[in-house]
Amino acid sequence: QYELCLNVLRRLRTAGVLPRLILIGSWCLAVYRQYFKDVGTIDAVRTRDMDFLVPPNAARTPRIDIPELLADLGFITGIRGEQGNMIIEHPELLIEFLVPERGRGSTGPLDLPSLGVNAQPLRFMDVAMMMTVQLSFEDVPVTVPHPAAFALHKLLVAPRRRTVEKRRKDVDAALMVLNLLEQKHETHLVKALFDKFPRPWKKRIVELLATEDHGALAAQLAGH
Repeated sequence: QYELCLNVLRRLRTAGVLPRLILIGSWCLAVYRQYFKDVGTIDAVRTRDMDFLVPPNAARTPRIDIPELLADLGFITGIRGEQGNMIIEHPELLIEFLVPERGRGSTGPLDLPSLGVNAQPLRFMDVAMMMTVQLSFEDVPVTVPHPAAFALHKLLVAPRRRTVEKRRKDVDAALMVLNLLEQKHETHLVKALFDKFPRPWKKRIVELLATEDHGALAAQLAGH
């Protein structure tokens, strides 16, 4: 699975499309190993989902057909859900493209013909674009949310998860990254990003941290 993920990234880089995308989700943890190598370790990633955020300017030329690009690696194109969200799937990996949701909600996926895919609009995706960093996944430079953005995003989406297991996974990942950022003396970066959030987002995060027995961090972010 790890090698397949790496091969996907290499294909996208060679085609010139990878710099236009942001790798998000749990596979970021594999990339963060480099970022935190001086302060701690991150558990091995075992998830089939590999998600890419498509920023507004990323769908421009050069034109490329991503499903065709990955076909000889064993990927096929499928549809998920009633709205027709495109997935590119392999027995070991399931690739999906996402965009920030605007307004009161979207009626369906956004077509991105220059990439040969469509993208599912989701809430809070703007957080990943607010603070990014480029790190190496083996020999491949990859743009990912800064770990501070990753952690705060996980805390925002966790209460919206449909199952307790997924909620727990999000919260645990966020707390692990926040702990590593504290060891790296970068909690101020978390606070700086948190301060840019709308008030309802801040309230959601502070309340969740308080329920997770991280009241001190909640108070620090809230400025108390």
